[in-house]
Amino acid sequence: MVQRVNESIEVQAPPEDVFMYWSNFQNLADIMRNIEEVRMTGQVTSHWRVKGPLGTEVEYDARTTEMSLDRGIAWNSEEGEINTSGQVRFEEIGPDRTRIDVTMNYADPPGGRVGEVVADAISNPERELREDLENFARRVERGELRLGGPSS
Repeated sequence: MVQRVNESIEVQAPPEDVFMYWSNFQNLADIMRNIEEVRMTGQVTSHWRVKGPLGTEVEYDARTTEMSLDRGIAWNSEEGEINTSGQVRFEEIGPDRTRIDVTMNYADPPGGRVGEVVADAISNPERELREDLENFARRVERGELRLGGPSS
């Protein structure tokens, strides 16, 4: 069964800087609590280690299928314990203000149908993504993250 999660947030930062931060996947472990580690394995391939249900750890490889400020960042998992895909888009909505729109798709959770039931019972992916995006926005607006750009 495929589960789709979509959340958006606005941050006080230019789209170019937000894109640069998100395009370095290793940064995502700093803002998303379920991501333990992201390691680039090639120009468009990466290895992800994330927290799974009941304290488990899940690993998978992903291929980046899109990487541009205009079209955003998109990916598909290739090998590993879960099947996931998604995209992140960055839209300028005002001077130095960006809307981040994240869509993530999950299928085949660890443990099959039993794992799916357990994951649903103990986690709320929509809430977790919303909280991760809110954490990112707070940290950006407090100046805690080095987003990039010439003045950073």
